[in-house]
Parts: sequence; C-alpha cells; structure tokens
Amino acid sequence: MLTATAATLFFQACKKDNGPVTPPVEQASHPWIIYTGGTVGNWGGYIYALKDMPSGAVDLSSLSGHQVKNSFGGNTFGTAIFKLNNDAAESGINRLVTDKDGNVTSTGFIATPNTPEGNYLVVSQNQGYYWDLGAGGMKLQTFDPAAMQRTGEIDFSSLTRGSSYEAAGQYMIAVRDNKLFVDIQYGVKTSTDWQVKPDFDSVFVAVYDLSTRQIEGITSYPKAANIGLFSSHPLWSIDAVTGDLYIAAVSNFKTQDPPAKILRIKKGMTRFDAGYEISINAFRPKSDFNQLFAHNGKLYTKISRVTMSYYEGGEHGEKYRDDIWDWNEIDATSKTAKKLDIPVDNFYAYQNAFFANGKIYFISNNKADGFSGVYELDPVSGATKETFHLKNSGRIMGFNKLD
Repeated sequence: MLTATAATLFFQACKKDNGPVTPPVEQASHPWIIYTGGTVGNWGGYIYALKDMPSGAVDLSSLSGHQVKNSFGGNTFGTAIFKLNNDAAESGINRLVTDKDGNVTSTGFIATPNTPEGNYLVVSQNQGYYWDLGAGGMKLQTFDPAAMQRTGEIDFSSLTRGSSYEAAGQYMIAVRDNKLFVDIQYGVKTSTDWQVKPDFDSVFVAVYDLSTRQIEGITSYPKAANIGLFSSHPLWSIDAVTGDLYIAAVSNFKTQDPPAKILRIKKGMTRFDAGYEISINAFRPKSDFNQLFAHNGKLYTKISRVTMSYYEGGEHGEKYRDDIWDWNEIDATSKTAKKLDIPVDNFYAYQNAFFANGKIYFISNNKADGFSGVYELDPVSGATKETFHLKNSGRIMGFNKLD
C-alpha cells in the first residue's frame, strides 16, 4: 500500500510525464428536462429537471418546477438550457441551469424587444447566433452563450432586393462545415398575417463562411415559399449521419400554393440540390409538413390526417391545433412515407424530435384519448413504444436531455 507521501509523489510524477491532467467534464445531476404548459393560463407552465429518465405515468404536481409564462420548450447545450423569452414572457433568449437538487434557475438573458418571433442557435460554449428585428432584420446577431452577452453582428444587407420586409435568419440559422446557413425573407409582413407574403416565387438561403467572414453567396429554389415557421428550429434539420441539410418550405398558409416541400442542401454543398424535393401533395394535398428531424437518411415529420389551415380552419380544412397530426418516417431517397405508431398530436407543442441514447424521442398531445407525453423510436428495429406520459401535470411542451 502506498503511503500518503508516496501516493502524492506518484501522482505528481504522472502529471509530469503525461502532461496536464484534464479536469472531468461537468455533468448535470438532473439531466432530463420536461416543460409543461396549460397549467398557468393556456401557454404558461413549468420547467422540471429530473434525475432519472421518466417512465410510465409521471406526476409532477408535487415537485417544485421553475414557472414560466410562455412554456414553448427549449434546447440544451452542455449543462445549460436555452429557450426563447424570459420567465415573464419578454422577448429574448434565456439561459437556465439546474443544481444538484434539480432546481432550475435563470442565469442570463439577452433581450430582443419588438421581435415577436425570435430565433437563435447555440453552436458551442462561446459561439451563438440570434435574430433581433429591433437591431435590423438583415443583421444576424452574435453572442457568447456562456456569458450571455452580445458580441457583434453579421450584416446581410448587401443581399437586399428592395422589399418592404427583409430578414436574415428569422426562421433558420444552421451551421455546417464552418459555414452559416440562414433563410432570407423578401416580402410584405402585416400584423394580421403570421407569415411574410413573399415577393418572389422562390425561397432563399444565404451562406456565410465563418473562416473568411465573408458572404459566400445565396442559393434559391423555385416554386417554393416560406421557409420555416414560429421558432425553436422545428422545420430544418442536419442529418448527423449523412451531413445533409433538410429544409421545409411550408408555403402560403391561406392557399397552400405552391405546395409545401422538403428541400435539401447536400453535405459539402452550398446550393440547393436542384430538382430534389418532397412535396406534401404526395401524401396530403392542402396540408403541410409539421416539424422536421433528419437521422440516417430518414426524415421524421408530422402530416395531417385531413386538409388543414393554420388560420383556424377559415380557408379550408381543420384547425391546425385539432387532433390531426400523425408522425411519419419518410425515406429521403425513395421519398416514401410510413406512419409511425405514435399517438396523434394537436401541435400545441412544437419542439422538435431529438436523438439520444440510441433512440429518437417524439412529443405528442391530444384530446381524443387524453395523451400528453413522449414516445421513442428505435431507428434500427423500427419499433416504437411509450417513454412516459404526464398525469395531473398539464400538457407537455418540451423534453430535453442535458449532457
């Protein structure tokens, strides 16, 4: 047995021989994050941090959650949670952390006043981007996610086309191969419309080289409209296996013309894959692709059972928050779809599916059978099963895992 002194000398010798000892990576003690809604008004709710993977019927009513006025789900990076809007629902980006007891607290906030539909992306501990209409719609803001401080901006104003409303990164901010991909909106925006009414019959994506700090170019795809919707990145996805970037152009909600399409920018490319599209008309005309997650050549999205309209069913079809959305798996090569054995959803929660622990997790809420919870898919076997469902805890609005 080594004496204390000998052990110390042995340890110091190892340090000298092998170089500096890297401290262990900090891990969250309560890594499973659940966001609930409908318990404080229609959209308010709580954020809970759980030590173990939830399973079966999960009753959160006895736990002390972190109350938020807008519980729209969120994203995680490392041991931090990032979400749009602060606890009082003021526009901006909020950073939260958990402690050893599972308490959730806010540790930083970047305000984006006059920006009702925010957008952000955390790339690394010190590299992030966000869209702030008040700072200039064609100027993408940069920030330090650890310090929660704005660090600068990337100006896309040189890409103007003279439209009354122009925005860069409002709905899509993606980073791949050290290049930044952002959607460019050209059109008209009114207070009564959720969408930008486009001036052109194409969608546009700008590419910015992060090494040279120069705009590399802009790519467009014809007969498509309106990249993205709302926030939290639910309508684009980079396949972590193939490296391909998939983007949903959701079309005009009032007319569904041109039809919604899933487009692609292949790995290593900076232009749309010419002629590659998956049209909603192949599955359900007068509908849409609702959320998009790509994994190993498969696309996971929701398709409505019936024709629908985002404008409360006023133009055609059902209301978009009815129990009409089925999770589907689309083969990116054959473009064929398979409905997954997951409860129907009503799109109150629009946080995307995600991959963790070898499984893909999907959120679903419905009134038909009172389900509010998460299902998981084994992408190898194709089998699905319930992960958990909420009991006496409102509606599920998001589900994440911290590192």
